[in-house]
Amino acid sequence: MFLTLLLVVYAAAAAYAQRVLTDNGSFATNSSGARTGSNPNADSVRTNLPVGYYVWRVDPRFGDVIPAQPDTLPHLFQNHNLTDGPTGSYNFLGNMGAPRIDRLYFNRDNRITHASFIFAQPYDFFLKSPGEMLYFNTKSPVTNITYDKCGNRTNGEDRIHAYFATNVNKRLGVGFDLDYLYGRGYYANQSTAHFGGTLFGSYIGRRYQMHAYYSANHLKTRENGGIENDTYITHPEAFPTRYGTADMPTRLSKVWNRLNVNTLYVTHRYSLGFNRTTDKEGNVIKLDHSDLGGKLAFAAATDSLPADSAQTALAAALPDSTLTDTAGLRTEYIPVTSFIHTLEINQNNRKLTINDDPNDFFTERFLPGDSSVNRTDFLRVANTLAVELHEGFNSWVKSGLRLYAMHEFERYTLQDSVPGVTWAQQHGPFTLNNQKYVRNYFTLGAQLMKRQGRIFHYDLLGEVTTTGDHWGIFNAEGHLDFDIPLFKDTLRIRARGRIANERPSFYYEHFHSQFAWWDNAGLNDVFSTRVGGDLQYKGTTLSVNMETLQNYTYFSALSTPIVNNESISTFRHSVGVRQHSGNIQLFSAVLRQKFKLGILHWDSELAYQASSNQDVLPVPAFTGYTNLYLSFRIAKVLGVEFGADARYFTEYYAPNYSPLTGMFATQNPEGERVKVGNYPIMNVYANFHLSKCRFYVMASHINETFMTGRSFLVPHYPINPMTIKFGISWTFHN
Repeated sequence: MFLTLLLVVYAAAAAYAQRVLTDNGSFATNSSGARTGSNPNADSVRTNLPVGYYVWRVDPRFGDVIPAQPDTLPHLFQNHNLTDGPTGSYNFLGNMGAPRIDRLYFNRDNRITHASFIFAQPYDFFLKSPGEMLYFNTKSPVTNITYDKCGNRTNGEDRIHAYFATNVNKRLGVGFDLDYLYGRGYYANQSTAHFGGTLFGSYIGRRYQMHAYYSANHLKTRENGGIENDTYITHPEAFPTRYGTADMPTRLSKVWNRLNVNTLYVTHRYSLGFNRTTDKEGNVIKLDHSDLGGKLAFAAATDSLPADSAQTALAAALPDSTLTDTAGLRTEYIPVTSFIHTLEINQNNRKLTINDDPNDFFTERFLPGDSSVNRTDFLRVANTLAVELHEGFNSWVKSGLRLYAMHEFERYTLQDSVPGVTWAQQHGPFTLNNQKYVRNYFTLGAQLMKRQGRIFHYDLLGEVTTTGDHWGIFNAEGHLDFDIPLFKDTLRIRARGRIANERPSFYYEHFHSQFAWWDNAGLNDVFSTRVGGDLQYKGTTLSVNMETLQNYTYFSALSTPIVNNESISTFRHSVGVRQHSGNIQLFSAVLRQKFKLGILHWDSELAYQASSNQDVLPVPAFTGYTNLYLSFRIAKVLGVEFGADARYFTEYYAPNYSPLTGMFATQNPEGERVKVGNYPIMNVYANFHLSKCRFYVMASHINETFMTGRSFLVPHYPINPMTIKFGISWTFHN
């Protein structure tokens, strides 16, 4: 029903749309710093077009408006489609769109209870969470198409991404987002093919606000298990013939991992409040609405009402929220109390198809036969109800206060054996059944926040959760920030902390497939304490984080060394779940520095990490990214960035990848372990920006042409050789 409604709304929007706005990349701001529109004089060719759009995202639980930037920034455009991230901090399997994991531990999403379909996590390069969706309020329609290309029809990579946004009227905006990715793979049997489509809409009224989207994603990854022997990469001279990437034998050839990730998300609120009027300087005034010759008479008076929040700033940016006369008066609606409802429905599934295992890759076998289809289905329905008392309007609490309750229904479906049949039976007749597992979570929580003012802000949240028979799940977190004017600039101080007791995700307890099977009924809750902060001044940012974990739960991959029929040393693979009962401490310090001298720019990110137990939770001691480039303009219209960047991290036992789960797993010390790292990856690029068009050309992994070594980010999965990439992004206004 919701999908049909959005299609009808979109058809109405297409009929209503007249011309498309121009995008100059700059936004005006109001007193709270929220962007309200672009420069109305930016289009020198067609000045009769209405110009400007506001872009934002929302808090996924409560729908708070958070100002955002559209994807039109030229800087680092050449890195926007790299699976290892814009600064190369991710480990991944080498091919575009392949599973990945961040080397910087504190950048990972480590929340367990509320991320139950964990198989989607390694694909966050392609998938968007509710908090990452962009919404638009446009004066006229906007379309963006981005295309990235690498290689040829045999081994290349292609990705095309497009979005369209328009407004049906001044308050109702709709649009769609399409994304198609196809990575053929430079190594055998590693192709990726992902497709995602999203319909989104928003309504921003004085009292009622709504954000909604429906997203359907199909992801297909061919699993090759890694190359047969790392020596093909590390010491190619050991073989009489130098192997090309496509000629290197891989452990698997007929295995596919398919994910369907579908999300329906709706958050809306109704607010009670009052109208506030300001003059053209932004001063709050009190009106006398008596009719004095058809003119408004007023006495200007400064009021004690708080400054605009992001919510009221967005509403104030809309034309019909303004009442003006010749004196430039402006009236806007100020919410005092809001009633919030958020609905999220996730219907996902994962299917692992194994047609053959000719190389005896898997160590354990729980079902007979050479072929199998291993499937799990997941359904989650989450409803959140909240009441918010806005900041500054209650005598007994000056801060904003939010009280909420949430119910989550989760249903998991796994293949299981029929009662009376031994599931570990190796031979003979075997019957499978589908087993359903249901969980219900009930959460009560409160949030206290101060978001107004120029210097000090905070956000404190506490919640307790129960399944009805399982108690003790809780989460308490807080954020503080100070913006201190200092020497004509601003010193920004951010502090954060979190303490939580969480139940391990369902798939750590139950997983059933042909080559991996476990039922762990005795897992303890995971207890974590985290503190951290950021210090930012001009071009320097220092981030420090610390965390203590107890009962850390993780996947463990065992690599058993073997010698195959061709006398080549290789390995067999198995995966399971482990829980570390002791404490693990982690520490991280990240320094980001931007240096500029004329047209010369030098940006760097240096990270130090330490883990008290590298066997259980490994991290590299040092991770670095540096980008040296020239930035200038040609004929005042063509922006150019020409330079080179490099990524590097020290050696460590990086998490292995398990095709059985589609997840990354710690290398088991009881088996054969492999270190990766101590190998730079260098790119040379030219990045251009002309009006509404961005384009780049880049030589990626250029150092592969003059150095050999351990070009692995994940054990047994080498990265691509030197390739030439190019891309173009065009924003259309019509």
